Amino acid sequence: MMRSLFAAVSGLKCHQQRMDVIGNNIANVNTPGYKRGRVNFQDMLNQTIRGASRPVPDGRGGTNPMQIGPGVSIGSIDLIMGGSSLQDTGKNTDLGVDGDGFFILSDGSRNYYSRVGCFDFDGEGNMISLLHGLRVMGWMPDAEDPNRLSDILTDIKINLNESEEAKATENMSCGGNLDSRVKTGESESTIVLRHMVYDSKGQEYTVPIELKKTDDNKWTWTLADNSIIGPRGDKLTGTATGEITFDTIGKYSTVDNNSITFTPPGSDQLTINLDFSKLTQYGSPFSADIESQDGYKSGTLESFAIDQSGSIEGVFSNGVSRRLGQIALSRFTNPAGLFKEGNSLYSVTSNSGAPNVNIAGSSGFGTVKPGSLEMSNVDLSSEFTDMIITQRGFQANSRVITTSDEMLQELVNLKR
Repeated sequence: MMRSLFAAVSGLKCHQQRMDVIGNNIANVNTPGYKRGRVNFQDMLNQTIRGASRPVPDGRGGTNPMQIGPGVSIGSIDLIMGGSSLQDTGKNTDLGVDGDGFFILSDGSRNYYSRVGCFDFDGEGNMISLLHGLRVMGWMPDAEDPNRLSDILTDIKINLNESEEAKATENMSCGGNLDSRVKTGESESTIVLRHMVYDSKGQEYTVPIELKKTDDNKWTWTLADNSIIGPRGDKLTGTATGEITFDTIGKYSTVDNNSITFTPPGSDQLTINLDFSKLTQYGSPFSADIESQDGYKSGTLESFAIDQSGSIEGVFSNGVSRRLGQIALSRFTNPAGLFKEGNSLYSVTSNSGAPNVNIAGSSGFGTVKPGSLEMSNVDLSSEFTDMIITQRGFQANSRVITTSDEMLQELVNLKR
């Protein structure tokens, strides 16, 4: 039997499989996060008719081996993980990865990996993938210290009705300039700075700090008795004073007392540390002011936003912003070695390498783009070109079978 028949049949099979991959690529041209496949052919083990011979000194030259191949086989079907464009969706929980990295999703017993960040929150506040309900993995704030993240990778879960408890003011900072040109005793040598502070229940109090020049490079700050105004306009008892000194060029030097204490009605005693280190005393107009304080009243969660690192930042009605969770990304040494589970999911294999989990934007990791989804990396022009080449290859192998059949027919007819 002619070898060409079997070689052509293998060619038909391989080109058919290549066409299957091309068809799947084209079918997924609009599938978010889809990564195209590519078929690589390889020749099969050749039948050796005659081996190679080496040249003989002062005699015949060498000859090359004579081999006939039995056809073609599929060498590999590669997963092309090259990036694709991000498409804006306008939905703040849609997330695209610009660069390297996969979102980590869990069904409670097993982790999966995906480039498709089509996320939202379910009725219990779990961040889930809308494609299959798998939970998004990351880190939550530490139970003992909400300002830091826990080290445990877990489901992202946010209470959308969360409230922020009131925090009493502990620190207050003054900054700006005190005019060194004013003279002691003049009315211009005294200014009053006012700022709102909060007790442990979130009640607001107006605290006036009087600054008065008493000598060259020396100013006295004073909290006068009954000068603190409560939430109902009532005046509270509390006095304090201290002396601020500056060096000869007008920079802050020292203060001998920097705290005020008073007891709001029905609340805990309030002690506030004053920071005067940002004050200066230059020969320029007054600009001194109380720049900040760290207390706030209670508030409820109004909105949240996700930044490029995958941090979920909550904004409360009292103006406080706090991190509610951190979405994790995973990288692989060989992402093309991942196993395609379907539904835009991948799983780890022995050739993908172990997952390397970190925050987006870390070394080697891409960034998260909120309000967008990754598009398919299928290029239709390339796929149609490959389809034409594959079709012609299939036709050529069909012609080999037809021609071989005609040759066999001629051989059979020799007996007639």
